[in-house]
Amino acid sequence: MEIISIKTDLFREGDDLFTFIQGSLPTINNKDILAVTSKIVALSQRRVAHLKDKERIIKQESRKVIPTPWGYLTYTSEGWCINAGIDESNTEKEKMILMPRDIFSVAKTLRKQLKTFAEVEELGIVITDTRTIPLRAGTLGRAIGYAGFEPFKSYVDIPDLHGRRSRLTQSNVADSLAASAVLTMGEGAERSPLAIVRSAPVVFTKDQDAEDPQETDLVFQPEDDIYKAVYAEPEYDLPGKQTNQ
Repeated sequence: MEIISIKTDLFREGDDLFTFIQGSLPTINNKDILAVTSKIVALSQRRVAHLKDKERIIKQESRKVIPTPWGYLTYTSEGWCINAGIDESNTEKEKMILMPRDIFSVAKTLRKQLKTFAEVEELGIVITDTRTIPLRAGTLGRAIGYAGFEPFKSYVDIPDLHGRRSRLTQSNVADSLAASAVLTMGEGAERSPLAIVRSAPVVFTKDQDAEDPQETDLVFQPEDDIYKAVYAEPEYDLPGKQTNQ
């Protein structure tokens, strides 16, 4: 698998997303996957607000808000994240960028436009953001929208090297692609909001066969999340935690 990050001009609030991508791509081949940062999608939708309204908008954008010493832990349509995904980096002073709207529709539309532009039959789109993972340091790329490929590879009932059959295992293809792309795109001043993922081991979907992906494909409801049992416990020890015992 090859990942090619694409350095571009600065994307500004209100710019047309397809025109920008069309003018930035060196080339696109059949069976490529284009990674697009959510930040330029949000800017194209003018999802920008003043920093003074941050607390109000975080609450407005969230289904549940939990204050912490590091910010608000929020539950949104994309699952748990910090401050409802609102980002102050790489935007004008005293402003902040919100998460984009209708992400799956954006991915589907981009795919249709780029297939026509590049004259290809099979093409994937993954819209990326970053996330933190409980009890792990740093951030990782994640997919918040996609189109054109199967988002999971199932290992259910497939024998492993010793003949054991998995009951639950699915490989999250969409998030894996996003994490790989974000590593090359960067999260600072790299000015690489696009990346082409080439020769990825994915199953592409045909237009006539594909059901429209939904945001619920990638997230669990809280009551179905296996980790809820951990955080329901009153106390637990972290690795390396000092105790009095």
